Amino acid sequence: MNAPLVSAIVPTYNGERFLGQALDSALAQTLRDLEIVVVDDGSTDASPAIAADYAAQHPGIVRVIRQQNQGLCYARNTALAAARGRYLALLDCDDVWLPHHLADCVAALERRPDAALAHANVIRIDVHGNVIGRAPRYWHRIDADAFLALFLRLEHVCCPTAVFRREAIERVGNFDAQFNRLGCEDRDLWLRIATFAKLVYLDDVHAHYRLHGANMSFDFEKMLKARVRLVEKFSTTLHGQSLRRRALAAAHCNLGDELMDAARRRAAFAAYARAFMLHPVEQKAVRGMLRSLLKPKPAIVAVQ
Repeated sequence: MNAPLVSAIVPTYNGERFLGQALDSALAQTLRDLEIVVVDDGSTDASPAIAADYAAQHPGIVRVIRQQNQGLCYARNTALAAARGRYLALLDCDDVWLPHHLADCVAALERRPDAALAHANVIRIDVHGNVIGRAPRYWHRIDADAFLALFLRLEHVCCPTAVFRREAIERVGNFDAQFNRLGCEDRDLWLRIATFAKLVYLDDVHAHYRLHGANMSFDFEKMLKARVRLVEKFSTTLHGQSLRRRALAAAHCNLGDELMDAARRRAAFAAYARAFMLHPVEQKAVRGMLRSLLKPKPAIVAVQ
């Protein structure tokens, strides 16, 4: 068999509720030269049967690998080892691609031989597929130093939009298992790629990113631990050693923002204060402390 142009990497663990929607969105891509590698990471629900049904309906396109439960890093790495495409694209089982996603990202990378990864924007959706608010822009500084922007958490690469060259993985390695079941394994990979190549941002919505109670990002303490571990890993490198305190401050500022969104104002103040102690000129930390001390405006209730 000829190798496909793109391999879609689809890990799933007990994803029966959304897996079919994710696979349908991959099969609906306008770029047709692709394979879909599904790794079932020891699911105990109907995910294996759903994946097997798609493989039976789309032979040669959908491939399914089953393994004992090991965690997201290992599931993605299993898929990467089995993938045959020149380009690799991430699609978690609860997210949805828009039809133009792969075609636009591959075209961007074909135009930019100096770039190893293309990514774009997302719209957040809930468990029912309803849009949650407006789409935030995930990359503001088009010509930013990608390593600096990612390490200091000034910019983000949203996973379901990431398409990268196979050569990038061959050069920097797979997802780092030290972040397994912890988080930040994606940013770790983007940082390693950014040390040698450009990242291309496409200012368009390419995917729907689903938010639900099982998202890893809702575990604030675990995410902070992952972010600190990431900073310490790259603080030993030439690119990151001089940025350690700024990067740690940024991690605590992020935690403060998330705690504010969760209405945990006292904990948010503590996170911003820690960021300020790490990097006293961090304006975001000062603004965050002030914001956390202000009383929230009362909700306006319409008179019936």
